[in-house]
Amino acid sequence: MINTKRPPKDTLVASAIFTVIFALWAYLVSSSSQVIHSFDKTMNGIIYTSNTSLINFAKTFTNLGNTSTIVVETIILFIILLVFKQYAYAWFTAGVMICANGFNWILKHVVQRPRPTVRHLVYADGYSFPSGHSVGSAALFGVLIVLTILLIKSTSLKTILVIIWALFSLTIGYTRIVLHVHFPSDVMGGWLEGITFVLLGYSFLYHFYLEPKLIEEKRI
Repeated sequence: MINTKRPPKDTLVASAIFTVIFALWAYLVSSSSQVIHSFDKTMNGIIYTSNTSLINFAKTFTNLGNTSTIVVETIILFIILLVFKQYAYAWFTAGVMICANGFNWILKHVVQRPRPTVRHLVYADGYSFPSGHSVGSAALFGVLIVLTILLIKSTSLKTILVIIWALFSLTIGYTRIVLHVHFPSDVMGGWLEGITFVLLGYSFLYHFYLEPKLIEEKRI
């Protein structure tokens, strides 16, 4: 069931690159850079809509990224992996989600960016950067992408699932902008943070589980 013969290579370099990009993005946001203001203004002009159907869709779909929903989805995934005795993958999932969301909470209180002043179309409290919905969904669906690549043998099914997981995260981030509760730069920061922790988590998984297992199988 497990694709340990040819797992994706170590993502430590990619992790470092995303960490630097995310750190730079967070610095630009916290310093109120003109680059961020221009980015938000441009993206808002593209994304903002008065289309009632799209807004109603956003109000419903955004719930998939609620903290409580993400926690429940993570626990379910964790339990499923334990039931199937995929212990390394279960702890990989838990580790990524705990670290990503924990760090997000800390960063929100360090940056303390207020939410957009325009009328919010759904209730949202707390600080704005990074978007918690974007962090949680990027981390969870990023984990699902990794697990799909490792556990699914069918290439066509694997491709379909990876696209679906990616679209879920992108759409959740999109809804936060449409509903006026986040700046586009909040969502971008959330995606960058979530992806960074997934890549870091996979590097640990690769070095401490997949690579040793691969070496062991070659010796047999």
